[in-house]
Amino acid sequence: MVQQQPVTIPSGDLELEGVYYTPDGATPARAAVVCHPHPQYGGDMNNLVVTVIVRGLIEAGLGGLAFNFRGVGGSQGHFDNGPGESDDVRAALSFARALPGVEQVALAGYSFGAAMAAEAVDASVCGLALVALPARMVPRDGAGLATYRGPVLMISGSNDDISQESALREIAAGLPSTPRLTIVPGADHFWYGQERPLADAIREFGAAQVPAPN
Repeated sequence: MVQQQPVTIPSGDLELEGVYYTPDGATPARAAVVCHPHPQYGGDMNNLVVTVIVRGLIEAGLGGLAFNFRGVGGSQGHFDNGPGESDDVRAALSFARALPGVEQVALAGYSFGAAMAAEAVDASVCGLALVALPARMVPRDGAGLATYRGPVLMISGSNDDISQESALREIAAGLPSTPRLTIVPGADHFWYGQERPLADAIREFGAAQVPAPN
């Protein structure tokens, strides 16, 4: 069983809609913020892949904080083409750190959400999972992912023409960390029919590669 708690996340002058998922009867010491795909193409926190990521986190014993970017669903504001959305990620990270029992916070994202996570990640994040990261959206200004030294999972499908293996390998080779790069055979950018391998990869990353509290 999974417990669900609706939450409101302050992001500057805006309020963002979110849901905090936890394993039934547990108060996790670790939680992960989960960022959804592109708002202008129907992406929101109820997206199939977002729910699969949350499932993997719960199976690993982590809490999962999914939220809607500004202008999506019940979140205030309007789409900002990146800068405002990366601010939303940082706001969600701050909110997650204040949740009861939480000692460490990880970060995950899918597609556009993965790009926003790669932009917003910093040294305070204990692990980063990037699902179907669009290579053309990776920040290249020396911030975020380019300087992050924590554990990183980069996962895509062999049939994903937006998050191609060759481009991900090139990105991974330039990072200060040594990312775990997983390519799921037969999966495309939308992961239909490949939900279980994705959930398994997130579960294994959450359980084995994200540091446990001291």
